[in-house]
Amino acid sequence: MSALPVILVLIGVMVLLYPVVSTMQNDARQQQIANEYKVETQAAGPDKLGEQLEHAKKYNSELYSKPILDPWLNRVSPDTPQYQEYLSQLNMTPVMGRISIPKIHLNLPIYHGTSVQTLQQGVGHLFGTSLPIGGTSTHAVLTGHSALGTATLFDNLPELKPGDEFFINVLGQAYKYQVKNTKVVLPDQTEDLERVPGADLITLITCTPYGVNTHRLLVTGQRVAIDPVKAQAEEAASLPAPMPTWMYLIIWAASIIVAVTFGLLLWGFIKKRRKQKAVKAS
Repeated sequence: MSALPVILVLIGVMVLLYPVVSTMQNDARQQQIANEYKVETQAAGPDKLGEQLEHAKKYNSELYSKPILDPWLNRVSPDTPQYQEYLSQLNMTPVMGRISIPKIHLNLPIYHGTSVQTLQQGVGHLFGTSLPIGGTSTHAVLTGHSALGTATLFDNLPELKPGDEFFINVLGQAYKYQVKNTKVVLPDQTEDLERVPGADLITLITCTPYGVNTHRLLVTGQRVAIDPVKAQAEEAASLPAPMPTWMYLIIWAASIIVAVTFGLLLWGFIKKRRKQKAVKAS
């Protein structure tokens, strides 16, 4: 076997492994950012945290009924005074907060807005919905990609069922939500994202079906009482996330390709040596 086929095979293996390597790197980076946010808020003084929280509560109380747009099909202009006011909330760090979902081993940073760049870095908070700080008659909406190819993000969100739990951490405050329903809707069906009087809700959104993205999966949770010690233990036990099956399959396939390639090289080398010996013997 000449060098060119070997080089082509190795290039093919690297292309095959690229989604695995990039996903592992991006997942690790996103978890690191989420954990750094937790450390940064713990290091901030209570006065600063309290001031930010009060501003956010005031923002939520004055939030009027803006049209809620699909985060993937409709973009909000960042130049408006309303959006600039929104960006001034919970802005102690570039990260707004942190979401963790123990069942699917998820720990991600939450950012302002749902721009293309934002949704490649983590979870985006949908402008026009309540800030994720809890409270009566609030409804925060958090969006995340699935089938991105270079990060896990909300790939496993369809695994959540009623009764499962997720946690939001903002400014050192932890909030626990229990999934009450899941629903698949068309992109323009946004009625389920509106506030419900007296309720404290958060809805998680991602595209579905996987890789097709014609619909939206809504996972809505209602706030429940939290035991901080138990919540920390549940989060810690869920991390690090296990390697998904598709990664194992790609690594297995790449290993077989490499093994077969080098096996053929070795067999060719042995045959060549035997032929040379036979020529010398004759």
